[in-house]
Amino acid sequence: MHRSRPRPRGAIVTALAAAVLATTGCASDSGGGRGARDAAGTTQEQGAGLSLQDEFELAGERYEHGQAVLAAAQRQISDGTWYWNGGDVRPLPAGDDAFGEAPAGATRENSYAFRAVRIIEPEGATGAAGDLEPMQRYFDEEGWRWSSAKVGTDHEVRADTGDGWWVTWNVRPNGQYSLAVASEAFWAHDAPELIEAIALRDPADFPDASEPGVSEPFPKWSDHVRQR
Repeated sequence: MHRSRPRPRGAIVTALAAAVLATTGCASDSGGGRGARDAAGTTQEQGAGLSLQDEFELAGERYEHGQAVLAAAQRQISDGTWYWNGGDVRPLPAGDDAFGEAPAGATRENSYAFRAVRIIEPEGATGAAGDLEPMQRYFDEEGWRWSSAKVGTDHEVRADTGDGWWVTWNVRPNGQYSLAVASEAFWAHDAPELIEAIALRDPADFPDASEPGVSEPFPKWSDHVRQR
């Protein structure tokens, strides 16, 4: 799995609400406006010369990276069967809805983000806080900054990977545990147009459940474009 900017080891344990866990990410504003950098460290100006096809292919590379992050995290818990929560290929309009701190000027019209969720029901699981420990150890090994919290009756731990992605492990009293990987915002000339270009080529063919490492193939630009 790709690792970029190293993070100091050790945990930052809090008792904050879930919303606070998604505060500062690595997307930053290098002066505001079009100089603000996205999850990839790119400004709007740097991407100004990209065609829709270029953006499409770049989105595919980002999707594949997110899937690698997801699979590596899943394996810290189980190599067995995980249930899917829908497909992952199509990104979402981002803006302030993305994880971390959105770059200045980001809206749902000019930025997008990826999110993937897998669910597992370990035998005998009761949502104990101790069930966070395997993921906490993994975050420490990776050198990622993380924080944990009790949210209602659930316990969760969330880490900033340092390269524009967040990993959240949530354990619940009903024994249904979830792992989510989400990106911060990426710039796009026209996010709805890019998302539609992906959706029109995406067969939305994904399993109900799978082992870690199974992902929905990202479509190719040359794939058949379905009618709107």
